[in-house]
Amino acid sequence: MTPGRVGRIIQVSVSPGGLPKLPVQGAVAFRREGVEGDHNRYRTERLGGDPDSAVLLLTQDVLDGYAREGYPVKPGSLGENVTLVGVPYEELRAGQRWRLGPQAEIELSRPCEPCDEVAVYGKEFVRHSRGRRGWYARVLVEGPVSAGDGAVEG
Repeated sequence: MTPGRVGRIIQVSVSPGGLPKLPVQGAVAFRREGVEGDHNRYRTERLGGDPDSAVLLLTQDVLDGYAREGYPVKPGSLGENVTLVGVPYEELRAGQRWRLGPQAEIELSRPCEPCDEVAVYGKEFVRHSRGRRGWYARVLVEGPVSAGDGAVEG
């Protein structure tokens, strides 16, 4: 992996279902079928366990923008498993590969479209979150990931 952009993971989040996802203390395993301890109902029920939707990644700059607009969001609020700082959201693209932590690797597959669950932040939030809800990714190399770990594009 040739290093490119470098960021830092500020939170890894999971949920047994629904929003918000809650922070994980310590390392959590990223597996091809998803993040250990996390249940993504949309991926499981509507997408049949699609491996391209194993992880949802969002950048802190998007959350900061929502906060400036008056929305009470923080890491995990939008259902993301990884909240990344140091990389602008607009620089993320399908096909990018990222090493998270000491060994896990993911590949961004597609942007996440807003769903009705984010309407907990107001009906208009669904519309406001189009194009900045996060990126789905497949897990290429399984491994542990923790808050504070580096994220390196490559």
